[in-house]
Formats: sequence, structure tokens, C-alpha cells
Amino acid sequence: MSNIKIETLTPVHIGSGETLQYGNDFVKGKEDGSSVLGIIDAGKIMKLIGYENIDRWVTAIERKEFTDKIVKVYAPDTTIEDYAKRTILEWSKVKETDTLKEQIHDGLGRPYIPGSSIKGAIRTAVLASLANDISGIEDKLKDKKGKVNAKTIEAELFGKDPNSDVFRFLQVGDAYFGDNYEVAIRMVNINERRNQSFWDESKSQLIEAIVSGDETTFQLKLNIDSYEKVKSKVHPIPICMSSINSLFQAINKHTQMLVEQEIDYWNDRKTDDDKGKIDLYLENINNILQTIQSCEKGKSCLLRIGHGSGWRFITGAWTESLDNFKNVVVPIARPENDKYVEYSFPKTRRVDDECTLLGFVKLTVLG
Repeated sequence: MSNIKIETLTPVHIGSGETLQYGNDFVKGKEDGSSVLGIIDAGKIMKLIGYENIDRWVTAIERKEFTDKIVKVYAPDTTIEDYAKRTILEWSKVKETDTLKEQIHDGLGRPYIPGSSIKGAIRTAVLASLANDISGIEDKLKDKKGKVNAKTIEAELFGKDPNSDVFRFLQVGDAYFGDNYEVAIRMVNINERRNQSFWDESKSQLIEAIVSGDETTFQLKLNIDSYEKVKSKVHPIPICMSSINSLFQAINKHTQMLVEQEIDYWNDRKTDDDKGKIDLYLENINNILQTIQSCEKGKSCLLRIGHGSGWRFITGAWTESLDNFKNVVVPIARPENDKYVEYSFPKTRRVDDECTLLGFVKLTVLG
């Protein structure tokens, strides 16, 4: 196993699947002079108000009274730390009508990035690096139901089933964080629209995220020895997966390509922006590009993971070079495509309210 340092260059959100309601599940407060959100701990609440008052608490919730106000009735000297299982920094102003998408945590309450998420992003990068070498790829995009997916292509590149898939030899551990605060940030859209600015706050969403600038380590193993023992029974391993060094080079090259394409795309559109948001977006993504270019070859790389990554990064954007991209892929990938045929696909980008792109992490081999 190799120890890999992972640094969050921008905030990262991997959802737990839970959406928390303001007032019931989280509330605002102060901690060491900072504005924070407290995620309610029901056990702590019960100890503070007394189990004999549970019915009154339930009734108060039904009346849409906020939990922190209820606690103050029974324990007026409490602070937010007394009834919260964790506190997170309020980076974006929170409204009483907000809901909060929760970050995934382990049993000890630590936020983490699952190894499966890291491995999935790596698989996408490798797939995108190899896909265009497949002959007749356009005809292999649709499944029997007419849906566009990469299953046939993945089978040809990596193996037809889990037993023959070469990614079984890539083992990726979870990356546990927790030394720093998490943050609450508001996600909005950069959206190409008719007669409106690019800056679109109409569908904002508050999310909990691992803060940028945090770091930890996880384990990664590319088990070539095991592959050599059974290589006659599995799919041939791609050259870019022959070592961690070559794998990291492929990942970094792929991320750099997507980032450079993103910069080119928005450079062509920034003069149409009347709010200066595209300039800020370009400034942020150019900083990402500089970090990619400064990576030590084969020793470090940039990867994009999780919520807000966008269609191009999630899929690797490898279908964009295909002849049937516009008439086959786009109509299926974009609901009500007929309404938006005048726009490129995708036409929106998810960012926070400071125009920060989420999900960029730097991986570095230690030792």
C-alpha cells in the first residue's frame, strides 16, 4: 500500500443522502466569535430539557418553533456546543427557509471522502484517456433500451464483469478528515440564458462541505503482483495503470485537458457577462490550472470529486469528440433539449456564491 496525501484545493461535498431542515435539524449560533451552524444532537437536547418534556418539544416542533429557542426555555445558560453534535462555519448567509445537504461522516463523526468516490473519479479519468482508441465507438454508446451509457465501452477497456475488470487491482481506502471546521456554503449556477445574466441564484442550495485547505492521508494500492498471477484470466491492464506513477500522470493530463477546455470556453463568453462573474470564475479556474501544471510528474496529480463537479468532469467529457455527440448524447443527457438547442451542452456550471469551483483535490505519493 502507498500512503497518499490528499489536499482539498476547493471545498468538497460528498452527500450523506440526508437533507437537514433549519430550526429542527440545525440552527445558527456563535462559537469563538465566528458564525456557525450547529447540527442538532437529539440526545443532548433531551438531557438539557428533561425526558419528561419530550411531548412539549414535539409540540413546539409541530408549531415550527426553533429548537434552540426551546432549549433556552429549559436551560437558558446553554451555548450552541451544548446541544450540537458538531458545528460548521457559516461561510454563506443562512436563511430560516434553508435546508442543508449533509456531508457524509463516519461513526466517529469525521467527514470523509469514500475510497469508492476517489476510485470512481480515477476510473473516469482512465476511461476518458482511452475511449477514443476504440473503433466504432459511436455504435457502442446505446444499450438495448436505447439509453446512452459507457457499459459496453468499459467492458471493452477494462473487462466484461467484476471478476475480469482490471480495476479490481486498484484498491483505494477512505480519506478521513476532521482536524478543521467544515463549512456551510451556498451553491448557485453560472447559467447561459436568454435576456438574463449568467449569474443565476434562482435554485440555490446550502451544502455542508469539507473546507478548502484541509488535508489527510489515505491508502492506495495498484496490485500488479496479483494481476501478473491471473492476467491470463482477466482483461489486459492498460499501460497507464502499470504503475502509480503512470496512473498519476494520466489523471493529471486528463484534469488539465478539461480545465484548459473550460478556460477556452468561458474566455469566448466573458464579454457577454455584465456582472463580472465570468472573470472571477476564470480567475479561480486559472489558479487550478497553475496547480495542475506545478504537479511533480508521476508523484502528484489533481482530481475532481463529488457534488458540483458538473457533467463534463463526472463523465470525463470523452463523448464530446464523437460524431454523434450532438444528435445522440445531448438529447438524452439534457431534459427538454429542444428548448435549449441554441446553447452548447452543458450550459450551466455549479459554483458557490463566491464563484469557487467545488471538488478539486490534490493527490501526492508520500515517501
